[in-house]
Amino acid sequence: MVELHNISDGEFHVSNDLTTETVPSLWEESKKQFPPTQANTIIIDVSKVINVDSGGLALLVAWVRWATSHNKKFQIQGIPKKLDALIHNNSLEKLFYSA
Repeated sequence: MVELHNISDGEFHVSNDLTTETVPSLWEESKKQFPPTQANTIIIDVSKVINVDSGGLALLVAWVRWATSHNKKFQIQGIPKKLDALIHNNSLEKLFYSA
C-alpha cells in the first residue's frame, strides 16, 4: 500500500509504489496534507519508492505545480534510478534538478 507520510512541516515521504494505480490516492492525500504546510518548500523523499512509472512522474509534476501556485518551492530527494531515467527521458531535469 502506498503512503504519503508527513515527516515534519513541509517534509513528506512516499513509500512503496509511485505508479498510475497509486496516483489517485496519493493526490487525494496530498490535497489534505499539503495545504496546512507553513514551510516555504515542499520536500518529497522518494528514496523508499519501489516501483515508478509515468503516472508517478505526472503526480510529481502536479505537486510541483501545486507548490508553485501556493508560492512554495518544490524539492525531491532520494530519486531512484528508474525515476531519474523517466525525468531525463521526458526532459524534466530543470523542473526537478534546478538549484
